[in-house]
Amino acid sequence: MAGVMPDTLCAQQLPPTASDKTTPRTNAATPADQAPPKKREFRSADGKPLPPEILKMLEEKFKDGAPPPGTVMTFPPAKDGQAQTPPAGPPSGSPSPETPQFRSLDGKPLPPEILRQLNEQFKERLPGEKGTGGTKPRVGTRANSDDIVVVSSRPRGSVVGNVPPERSFSQVDLRAFGADNIGALLETISAQTASNRGRGGGGPVTLLNGRRVSDFAEIARIPSEAIERMEIFPEEVALKYGYRADQKVVNIVTFQRFRSKVGQVTFLTPGEGGRESGAANGDFLAINGDTRMSLGASYSHADALLESERDVRQFADTPELGRFRTLLPASEQFGLNGVVSGPLLKDVSGTLNGRFDFTQSDGLLGLGLGGPVQRSTDRTLGHLGTTINGRVGRWQWTVTGNYDHIDNRVLTDAFDGSGRRDLALSTDRLANVDFLFSGPVLSLPGGPLSANVRFGADFRDYTSRATTGTTDVRADLSRNRGAAQIDVDVPIFSRTQNQSSPLGNLSLNANAAVERLSDAGTLRTYGYGLNWSPIAAIALVGSVTEEQGAPTLEQLGGPLLVTPNVRTFDFLRREVVDIARASGGNALLRSDDRRTVRLGLNLRPLPKTDFTLSFDYVSTRIDNPIAPFPILTAQIEAAFPERFTRDAQARLVGIDGRPVNFAASKRDQIRWGLNFTRPLGAVPAILRDARVRVFNSEADVRRAYPNAVVAQADSSSAMGRGAANMTSRLYVSLYHNWTLADSIQLRDGLPALNLLTGGAVDFLGGRRRHEIEFQAGVFKKGLGARVTATWRSGTEIRGFGAADAVLRFSDFAVVNLNLFANLGERFGKSNASGWLKGMRATLGITNLFNTRPQVRDQFGATPLSYQPAYLDPLGRMVTLNLRKVF
Repeated sequence: MAGVMPDTLCAQQLPPTASDKTTPRTNAATPADQAPPKKREFRSADGKPLPPEILKMLEEKFKDGAPPPGTVMTFPPAKDGQAQTPPAGPPSGSPSPETPQFRSLDGKPLPPEILRQLNEQFKERLPGEKGTGGTKPRVGTRANSDDIVVVSSRPRGSVVGNVPPERSFSQVDLRAFGADNIGALLETISAQTASNRGRGGGGPVTLLNGRRVSDFAEIARIPSEAIERMEIFPEEVALKYGYRADQKVVNIVTFQRFRSKVGQVTFLTPGEGGRESGAANGDFLAINGDTRMSLGASYSHADALLESERDVRQFADTPELGRFRTLLPASEQFGLNGVVSGPLLKDVSGTLNGRFDFTQSDGLLGLGLGGPVQRSTDRTLGHLGTTINGRVGRWQWTVTGNYDHIDNRVLTDAFDGSGRRDLALSTDRLANVDFLFSGPVLSLPGGPLSANVRFGADFRDYTSRATTGTTDVRADLSRNRGAAQIDVDVPIFSRTQNQSSPLGNLSLNANAAVERLSDAGTLRTYGYGLNWSPIAAIALVGSVTEEQGAPTLEQLGGPLLVTPNVRTFDFLRREVVDIARASGGNALLRSDDRRTVRLGLNLRPLPKTDFTLSFDYVSTRIDNPIAPFPILTAQIEAAFPERFTRDAQARLVGIDGRPVNFAASKRDQIRWGLNFTRPLGAVPAILRDARVRVFNSEADVRRAYPNAVVAQADSSSAMGRGAANMTSRLYVSLYHNWTLADSIQLRDGLPALNLLTGGAVDFLGGRRRHEIEFQAGVFKKGLGARVTATWRSGTEIRGFGAADAVLRFSDFAVVNLNLFANLGERFGKSNASGWLKGMRATLGITNLFNTRPQVRDQFGATPLSYQPAYLDPLGRMVTLNLRKVF
């Protein structure tokens, strides 16, 4: 591990593993006829030069018991995760050591400054022999060789199975994004973690050090400085952790030692005024091996944004109505969270986390008979979660448990001026427990056949109450769920085995799950697929999944909530009206049944270059899909006439917007993308493969590595410039979603709506055929910049009113800019003032060019309900963030 400070301070230490053990070695006498000793040479198992920090540490730390000159030290992972047998001593007849000579593998001399530092700091002891925090390397012998072999186990925090990651990020890569914590990182790289296989709205599955967590909020606030590496895996890896194969998997590996206190404040303001907001939070985190403790608190406030603060046209007879209608309500949020984790027994560790959140919002819905109509919403959440991990032989097991209590209260002024406040209450209580077992079942020629088995149970109660005038509607629902799932991986060929593999790596996968719901019967899921990597640069994934899904309790029994003065476009009469729209649960919803076929390809066409290409084709067919109630068009009103209320003049006055089942839906999509990352400037060959960790100060280095040898190179030297280039980054990513087909059949016997050619079930029109996401950024010497752009093609709604009626939604692009500076790194470096060290200032501009969607009919006019401020109330936003790591 190499640690780099702003002024290129480096700390080197051999990477230990918890299970490493070393057999003591003794020096053999030198025979009289022994050939003259060779120069000491260190290299990796594949013949490549070792990273400089490993090379330096080997030479600095060895004493009289060191391997003799000419010995080859190697650092490959042992095959099949098994350590090689250590010898009792050095090979017989080994010559006694002499003063080491430092050089690279090809015989070229090392840079003078490095050579001088190595000679000056040579230590006469093995690492870990004295002091704390060190572990001796594991030593063994290679077959048919007298070489001494230092082996390491599988990388710490690796995921289950042998599916290669689609993307990997080192700490230096992540540092270039300027993101504060895990939550912000995943938001920044959301284009790379997106999946077009899920039910929508869900993020990726997140693992910490290769293990499940009880709840994403448990790790969301871990600072980015604590992350050693982050990996993105395809959806099939989710099966190995007991999840559905409809989300990508992100594995986050933290450093073994880390400690920080973080405080930050954020100010946000729209470029057009109004809706000023601010946030503050503080976090403490300490990691020491398997022990982790964190505490955090957050607070945020945002002002309301009125329609009168934007260029919103009102009805001719109520021109001042905008003063009594909010585009966005005022809101306030407060949160507390804490996590404690550590060993419980031998090979058993546990985590306990708790969270409390309170959110309040107040908005205006218009002008009633007695004055402004106000709505107040309160939400309180309490969460407890636990995770216990252990190992029995070669099998790993994980138990996760959660308990959540959520209260929601909504108060709405009556429109009639009576002074009454309508009430909607709901209480949601959820407890669940999952047991996951993973391990090898038997050995096959291509490798071990492995299985992942999960058993789970959920217990949920949901109560709601809606009071409107003299009407009092109550619901009391419960759902108990038992589930079992098994996933089996069968390796067919493996190029890592001793025998040759004509097809590279090839494995098959099969999975099945069954759920028993107390209110929805038995649901079944099964799937199968393959993973094939003919060469290291190519990975193909294919899978088929049949899945049944039940509606949520909120969809079934949410409280009835009637919102007055909802501005709505009546496509039948081609007019805009203010109506009463009802929302809540629908007890008549049925489970859906979906079939998903996926073909994926990942390429790394350029060796020694971080450049990847990905291609995904996904075809989804759903029977009885569950969806929010759609907009009003002639086709939808004909299919669901009972959901619309009109007065005697056929003017629309109300819509029942509770969720519905459609008959069927079909969608075919292609998603392709590319990612490219490289340092800014030339990096010496000897540094290119170095593992790097960046610190703010020498004190941080010594706290993380108590036994580290610390050396400092002048920033103007070749070593200093190389380190600066090594920690810099240029990165580019581009993703394109191309929808080939998208249709919905509203009810059996009716023709399907083609959402690509004028059909629509959503307020924002049909499906946009093309969506492009682009990101590029640079980072060097503490300064970083990132630009993100999204573009969506146009769409339209046809088939309402007159035969030639059309509502066109233009294509549009949004560009975001983010600039940040690590102030301590820019001003004074290691000699910077204490308040500057660890300080970062960030300036962000969302929607840089203040673009908004434009909607026009066949005459070029924009309906009142489709004014740009309704589609994007904020427009350009300016954000200033100050963050300090203590």
